Amino acid sequence: MTVEELQQDPAYEHWLSLSHDEILPFVQEEFGRRSWLTRFYLLLNLALLLAMILLGAWQVSHGLIGAGTVILNGILGILLTLTLLVPLHEGIHGLAYRLVGAPKVQYGSDIRKFIFYAMADHFVVGFPQFIVVALAPFLVINFFAFLAIFYVSLNYQWILLGVLLMHTGACAGDIAMLSFFLRHREKGLLTYDDVGRNTSHFYRERPVEEAQGKEEKEEARNS
Repeated sequence: MTVEELQQDPAYEHWLSLSHDEILPFVQEEFGRRSWLTRFYLLLNLALLLAMILLGAWQVSHGLIGAGTVILNGILGILLTLTLLVPLHEGIHGLAYRLVGAPKVQYGSDIRKFIFYAMADHFVVGFPQFIVVALAPFLVINFFAFLAIFYVSLNYQWILLGVLLMHTGACAGDIAMLSFFLRHREKGLLTYDDVGRNTSHFYRERPVEEAQGKEEKEEARNS
């Protein structure tokens, strides 16, 4: 479905516009609602941090690695995530968009707020496509980082653990958007990005009676 078809479809109505300058407050508000997905995500971050603390304490107490090495390598993994993995993360979003049919993907950022995003200008996506786009970087990067832990030395393992911790936390925006779709899935949401106006638009299904009434009015106007 094209944007023009969506705007003219009597079964849908424009519901919400989200400026990309308002993404951070939107994410904070969505996490404040405490959906099952955001709760699970927060618990996952907490569990990962706790597991790293316990693992590090056990390894240091058994003389397998120094505490300084654990801390420094973990910080290095965090720094790698905030630098080298940012374009990779957004690139995977872009590939996911192309996978679900987007003809073109553009990238943007707000350095002051440390926000980065991939957008498919005027490409309409629904919930199934959005799941792919939202979760692709989280699943791909975390999967390969976790897998690599079993093939590197102990020192490098802590770099990868730092990457896992930071990248999991950095996916908060993706999780918030997915949580938003899940909360309103009964509305049959469709969305598209307007790159020129730096805005995302959301459409929802009209009630059946209202949609039929609008369709009848359109037919009468055209007859």
